Amino acid sequence: MKKQIKAADILFIGLAFFATYFGAGNLIFPPMLGLKSGSSWTAGMIGMLASGVGLPILSILILGKCGSVQKISEHVHKKFYTVFIGMIMILCCCVSIPRTAAVGIEMGLQGVWGGAPYLVSVIIYFLIAFFFAKDRGSALDKVGKILTPVMTVILLILVIKGAVSPIGTPAEPTVDNAFLNSFLGGYSTGDVLVSFLMATVFFSTIRNKGYEGEQLKKVNLGAGLVAAACLAIIYGGLLFMGACVSGEFSSDIGNAELLLTVIRRSGGQIAIYGLCLSVILACLTTAIGQITAVADFFEAETHGKLPYKILVIIVPVVTTVVASFGLDTIVSLTSPWFSFTYPIALVLMLLGIFEKFIPNDGGFKGATYFTVVYAFLDLPAEYGVHIGVLDKLLGLIPLYNYGFGWVVPAVAGFIIGLVVYPQLSKKAQ
Repeated sequence: MKKQIKAADILFIGLAFFATYFGAGNLIFPPMLGLKSGSSWTAGMIGMLASGVGLPILSILILGKCGSVQKISEHVHKKFYTVFIGMIMILCCCVSIPRTAAVGIEMGLQGVWGGAPYLVSVIIYFLIAFFFAKDRGSALDKVGKILTPVMTVILLILVIKGAVSPIGTPAEPTVDNAFLNSFLGGYSTGDVLVSFLMATVFFSTIRNKGYEGEQLKKVNLGAGLVAAACLAIIYGGLLFMGACVSGEFSSDIGNAELLLTVIRRSGGQIAIYGLCLSVILACLTTAIGQITAVADFFEAETHGKLPYKILVIIVPVVTTVVASFGLDTIVSLTSPWFSFTYPIALVLMLLGIFEKFIPNDGGFKGATYFTVVYAFLDLPAEYGVHIGVLDKLLGLIPLYNYGFGWVVPAVAGFIIGLVVYPQLSKKAQ
């Protein structure tokens, strides 16, 4: 007998989804997009929500429909999932998770208590993360029921106050196309990678509630819509607040400074304290989700030789060490690899949408491998290294200057793969 789907389960799982997507960095970029959009803030908001909310949520819904990331990536190669997701997991340990601690402490805790000792704070931060992550089955459940509601209420109060009582009048936009500028701004957050990173944990959380098969897909859809609604309200509110001060500040102002300015204008020092607490919670919930995902992945890939209970200790210890040394050098060395993996994740997502209609695996292989080649060629530019011939070659690719240079190689690889793969398969027989 099927379990009846509970609205409370959908709500709390959706809040856990939202918390995992919503890192502290996501607080910073909407006000700047609003500042640049000015009086065209509506177009800017649509663009940001389409890429910053629509793409990540669409990704997790597609993965839920297909069953897992692995099922899609097996069309490319049986080992592709291990290599690709493993790379993302390692990047999380080196950059993403330690960065949550640095931002949470420097912008959150020290924003309230300036004398907070950094190293001690990092250790306490990861001890709290470990406490929530140590029980795999209930990690996100705890996040959804305990930490996220507090963060969500605070953020909703801040953005609703800013929307109801505008802090200024939007000026003329400083960008030619507010929609495109904001779409690219939301696109560059990289939250589609979170969907690929967290898919297994998300689905395990739903299964632990007793939902399987079609019910799992329905709960996943409902939770995705809850997460999308929370993200849309908070992103949209922050973007509007940034637009309201577009006549007073130029885009030279720092992202963090702009965020603090609009929050202080809207609610005074009390609002700043609320913001600092939200930053801490946003960072912590993201860290818990990613620690859980990393431990879960490596347990599966080592076939249990490294059990979850050991890995969930190892990961916080490693990330504590990394965070304690400071992240500037590590981020500069490894962040471009996020730009490398993001187009590949988008291509896999698009292939997943049309999985049932693609006649052979050649389409999957061609689109993915061509995108991988493109991403490798673009990697030097991501590091700021410009090679004349390579830059000219990449510059010839349509949409490259808009951040979508991967589209044409993916389409070309898809078509070539569909045609060539059946011929190669016949020769191999």
